Amino acid sequence: MNAMSFILLNFEEVRRRSIEVWMSIPQDKLDWRPDPEAMSCREMIHHVLEGEYLYHQMLEKPLNLSLTEEHNPYKPITFSSVEEALKFAQPY
Repeated sequence: MNAMSFILLNFEEVRRRSIEVWMSIPQDKLDWRPDPEAMSCREMIHHVLEGEYLYHQMLEKPLNLSLTEEHNPYKPITFSSVEEALKFAQPY
């Protein structure tokens, strides 16, 4: 295996493990926060998926292109379930 194959394998494994954790959160606990200033479970899942998307965009774009110039499909979206979030993230 070369370095790129290992990087891709790592991304896939991190996503697989994240999905296992996220799917184990009961639907009625998605809005739970460990403290009032913290993100909820739902917001954290959204944050991770959006971060992966933006990181991917940084890798694909030239260095002189700002991400603020790009459309972010995650900005106007809020998800009602983990399944909905994963289905939305699939094409990205």
